[in-house]
Amino acid sequence: MRLLAVLLCLGSCLWAEDLIFLSVNSQGAEEWFRVKDGATVVRVPRGEYARRPYEGKIATRKPQPLFVESFYVDRTEVTNAQFARYLNAVPDAAQFVRPEVPGLQRAEKGWRASPGREAHPVTACTGDGAVAFAKWIGGRIPTTAEWEKAAGGVEGKLWPWGAASPDATRANFGGKGGLLPVGSFQAGASPFGCLDMAGNATERTMTDRGPIVIKGGSWVTPHTLNLRVLDMCVQPMAVAENSVGFRCVMDDPEPKRESRKAGKPAVLRVAKSWDAAVAEATKRGVPIFLSLQFDTCGQCDRTRAQLFRDPRFVAYCNERMVVAVGHKPGDAVDEPHLEHEDGSCSLYSGLKCYEHHALFSKAIQVVGRFEVSPGNFVVSSDGKTVLVRERELPKWGWAVEEYLAKFEKVRSAR
Repeated sequence: MRLLAVLLCLGSCLWAEDLIFLSVNSQGAEEWFRVKDGATVVRVPRGEYARRPYEGKIATRKPQPLFVESFYVDRTEVTNAQFARYLNAVPDAAQFVRPEVPGLQRAEKGWRASPGREAHPVTACTGDGAVAFAKWIGGRIPTTAEWEKAAGGVEGKLWPWGAASPDATRANFGGKGGLLPVGSFQAGASPFGCLDMAGNATERTMTDRGPIVIKGGSWVTPHTLNLRVLDMCVQPMAVAENSVGFRCVMDDPEPKRESRKAGKPAVLRVAKSWDAAVAEATKRGVPIFLSLQFDTCGQCDRTRAQLFRDPRFVAYCNERMVVAVGHKPGDAVDEPHLEHEDGSCSLYSGLKCYEHHALFSKAIQVVGRFEVSPGNFVVSSDGKTVLVRERELPKWGWAVEEYLAKFEKVRSAR
């Protein structure tokens, strides 16, 4: 019994490292960031939902209550970019890819998503590939009941958004145009905030014979009835074609836990000085993310406005990094950014301007120099060794995936 308890605890700890809490969405459901592949996942609490029987246009039978244990489900379908990350981590998984289906291609080193299709649902992998990917991220393919609850909610809605007939604002269907990037139809969100559960790519659900039952309809679906939550079809395991994708679920290690309530959005925590950053990083055993910026740098502006406010970036850095920001006026030395009367900075919450000036001067002695601002680096916890240099990190603001992938690479190498 003691060994079992240890193993259960270990499993829970390992699971806890896979997900980082983000926020409570507008539907009241918890959203978490899955570090392994960069997905946002939604927690569906335990309890019954109203399961509709499969029937034609006119409903004659009442929905029946069905209990489903709590689980975490991907907010969107798995994308080509996510699957390419898996292929590069597990080269043998290439056996699950059908090269005649667009979306994935060989690169100089490994695999990549086809240009312009990075955010499209991955449809070039077989059912076996879907199962293998789900196992790689620590999850599985949803059961039909789990998929239906995530799509139709507790009330068992006819379509994810309710009883209103599908239209071009809610779903991608009708057989024209092909696949679109995941999350393109916010108006089609389910009661838990899941997207694309009607249209775009039909999704695999698990049976005792594997994930051969597909649900939700796709871009090739001509009739709106086939987009209903209750509708279903079949796709063999070995088949891959340009209208069938999948999303993953993960078991909830605390199924009876009450759902979190909405709170204030998380704010990126920044160290008050270089010495403080090193002291905290050393104590926690985590690396330092250092960003050196100027007032007159447009790329710095975009980094602060986008990267530093992205909930995934904020959650990751607050939990697994120490962030240090050095900032100087640059060419605006005669007219620097606003400093409040108490000396607090208008750009960085919790800092005074003299603090980010001093941090810049001290940190630049560690990294030496940088060519193009912002000068972003990853530094060892003792503040002495540069682990990731400026050229290895993007300069534009909307590069969350690239930053977190690099951070994880550093973390796994430690």
